[in-house]
Amino acid sequence: MTLLKSLYDENHTRFQLVKSVPGKSVFNWLFLPGGPGVDSNCFLSLIDTMNVPGNYWLIDLIFNGTNEPYDIPSNAIYKKWGDFLIDAVQKFENPILIGHSFGGYLPLFCPQLEDSLKGFVILNSIPTLHSDLFAKCARENNLPPLSDAQSSFIEEPTLETINALYMSEVPYFFSHENRVQGIEKIVKKLTYCIPTEHWWYKEGAQIYSKITWVPDKTPTLIIGGSDDFITPLGVFEEDARFKRANIKIVTLQKAGHFPWLEHPDVLNATLTDFFNALEGKSAQVSRT
Repeated sequence: MTLLKSLYDENHTRFQLVKSVPGKSVFNWLFLPGGPGVDSNCFLSLIDTMNVPGNYWLIDLIFNGTNEPYDIPSNAIYKKWGDFLIDAVQKFENPILIGHSFGGYLPLFCPQLEDSLKGFVILNSIPTLHSDLFAKCARENNLPPLSDAQSSFIEEPTLETINALYMSEVPYFFSHENRVQGIEKIVKKLTYCIPTEHWWYKEGAQIYSKITWVPDKTPTLIIGGSDDFITPLGVFEEDARFKRANIKIVTLQKAGHFPWLEHPDVLNATLTDFFNALEGKSAQVSRT
């Protein structure tokens, strides 16, 4: 995929335009990765399958993926991510934010996005870090504990230990029959910022522990895979705060934490339906 444009803003957020599909109106799809610390290039195989009109931007907040300026101290920066995300979104006309995993969780700390987003897609994420469903999913699917790999990484944050941690999470990411291709096509291709990943396990999860925004008017699509055991969709489904007219929850059957691996066509069709609804609403507003 050809990089059409690469920009940085005053917060050192990186914007990479990787695709543009003509349409009736200008929409900007903003892809925010998870981790935290994962590079947005994880979305490239998803974007390659999409044909919805709009400009496709990869968004990397500072200290995510390869957006790692060594001359800026990181610890104070992490707490400002929400402000940086708001600044990034407000730079675009008709922005539609697609956040995967932590990228779908972070915006829920940014109530100012209510007046800025044209649409919001929460992809394989959760609204809380504390739910009995996590242990239940692990128990019912006979999944191995993650504690040893997490402890090893916390004690010694190296490329070797972070790779081992992600490999230990493979059974949580993919169903048994999709693990081999998941490792080859997704996990081995992930790029991440090790200090950010380490900060998350040391203190970040305590800082980002209680969301402050549930979309009230913003059209919101929450997508999860039936075989995603790291961020089970049931956590959203059981959360009464997300039972609103502007929020739709969709389960992709036989899909895991990266559903564009197993069912890119179904995911693309789901996103297209969401876009068509947004475009229709925008057309109605412009006529009034």
